[in-house]
Amino acid sequence: MKRTIINLSIAFLSAIVLTSCLFSEDFVGSEFTVGTIEGETAVHLGKADNIDYRREITEAGLISALETMDKTKLLGQMLSAQYALRGGKNGSTPGPHAYQYQYSLQIDNYAGYLCLPQDFGGRMRSTYYNSQDFNGGAMGSFMQVKNFIVPVLNHPQIDSIPEIKAVSLLMYNLAAQEVADISGPFPYINYKENRQDHPFVYNPLDTIYATIVNNIDTVVACLKNYQNRPIWYQTQVDGILMKYDRVSPATGDKIENWIRFANSLKLRMAMNIVKVEPDLAKKWAEQSVQSGVIESAAQQFLLSPQVLGFSHPLIEISNSWNDTRLNASFETILKAYNHPLLGFMFTKNSDPIINKDNPSKIYPAESGYVGLRSGIRMLSGQAYNVNFRTAYSRISDAILEMPLFLIKLSEVQFLRAEGALRGWNMGGSAENFYNTAIENAYSDTELKLFDENWEPVYFEQTIYKSALAEYLKTETARDIDYVDPYSDEYSIKSKIKVGVKWSNTDDNETKLEKIITQKYIAGFPNSFVAWGDLRRTGYPKIFPVVYDDGDGSIPAGDIIRRIPFSGTTQEATRNDIASTGLRALGGNDKQGTRLWWDVQGTNF
Repeated sequence: MKRTIINLSIAFLSAIVLTSCLFSEDFVGSEFTVGTIEGETAVHLGKADNIDYRREITEAGLISALETMDKTKLLGQMLSAQYALRGGKNGSTPGPHAYQYQYSLQIDNYAGYLCLPQDFGGRMRSTYYNSQDFNGGAMGSFMQVKNFIVPVLNHPQIDSIPEIKAVSLLMYNLAAQEVADISGPFPYINYKENRQDHPFVYNPLDTIYATIVNNIDTVVACLKNYQNRPIWYQTQVDGILMKYDRVSPATGDKIENWIRFANSLKLRMAMNIVKVEPDLAKKWAEQSVQSGVIESAAQQFLLSPQVLGFSHPLIEISNSWNDTRLNASFETILKAYNHPLLGFMFTKNSDPIINKDNPSKIYPAESGYVGLRSGIRMLSGQAYNVNFRTAYSRISDAILEMPLFLIKLSEVQFLRAEGALRGWNMGGSAENFYNTAIENAYSDTELKLFDENWEPVYFEQTIYKSALAEYLKTETARDIDYVDPYSDEYSIKSKIKVGVKWSNTDDNETKLEKIITQKYIAGFPNSFVAWGDLRRTGYPKIFPVVYDDGDGSIPAGDIIRRIPFSGTTQEATRNDIASTGLRALGGNDKQGTRLWWDVQGTNF
């Protein structure tokens, strides 16, 4: 494949746009200011949780509600909220600036997927550095979702269209679940009810989880009742979804797909709490599967670059700004299984890397796929002539049109595999769900490169499927150690020992490690899920950081457990944290404090 032509053009582009990233006004404080939303300026305080789906609605009443919300452009805010879930900002489709704050600066590194190659003007000494400039990235993206969708949830006219309120409530709750799993307690209820001013009450994580699941159950009941609505009503609601829904599948029954999405989110949350509330976890998981979860690639929820006209944000972050590189942990995991994703999703080192202790030891350009260890002390600069670490493997152009997934089919199948392993009724065996999850890992991912005739070569249909049979037979991982061409002190023995092939003779811990490790590979680059699984199970076995440079709370050999509360430069926020936040957290506002569901102890 003539990948070098495209990558050379990207290298040229990098040279002229390197200054476009974080060195201007792109701080969290200015990146995610609330601002004003176009349309109605009145603040409505409704009952966002209340969905009266059995309410009788007249055709005239529905038309009146739609006219009111059209005048204020309220329903259009649903689109903006969806974009903000994955790096959208101020109503725009996902872009690199917000995505970088949301994922790349911290959580991609914590999960072991990617690694920062530079120190951002001294603001990030290493990947575990407790940077007040960047801690608020994920919360900033949540606030974008909140600021767009909460006015919809609380507008008095939305109660005339309960199904649209239900879908909007799911958007809020997906964003809430993801951000709660990053830092822990936050004002989930006050934000949802559209409270405007401090003080805000921080809700404990168990309260947030229970409330979200109660919401999901109400949403599912509402959407299942939709079939009882008159045809004229369904026609109007279907039209709204066609216009303002960009994350559900374009084909099929949209209402049914939203039901499956809701239940799949509940299944994800059930597995998150398995160590702290095992009986409740089983109950939620079995209810989800019985009600109907995502079961095909056509039911996946995502934002499509092809459809919406944007490029995957990681392309610019990696290849134009030189702000992220392959992580050594992910490199070694892929090499351990001879996984074809490595050579398709990443590039070989772009320039020579000279060993610091032996300058005659040179790793020539294009020698191989090489990542960076998390926790190394980073250097300044974004260009190779001042920072050689930009020569390490970057993301290839294959990801250009890869969707930004909210929930993937393979994630749901891996969740069902783990549930079945735990003895829950998941509608099948752990082995079957595990194998089908691996088979479906790249369904509808649009990963492609171009051959010498500029014909597209799709990863799933060609490269992956041809390797799949042998991949599933892999009984033991290859003994691949990480070797850093620059510094021998960063080299480390591989921690990956389990194979891919399912064996019923394995103990449950080995089976779980296989499930989570393959889920981790399939889930790239969704580091929210990967970091959550890593904290919950200890898998996959990624490398320890070289220097944690954190806040001193992380025990030796442990990983970062949460991002400290954001917004602490504001006195009112500090007061809220002091009055309710710390009590809700149940510990100090530190990186090493475990969240409610992150319980020490065995997995079984």
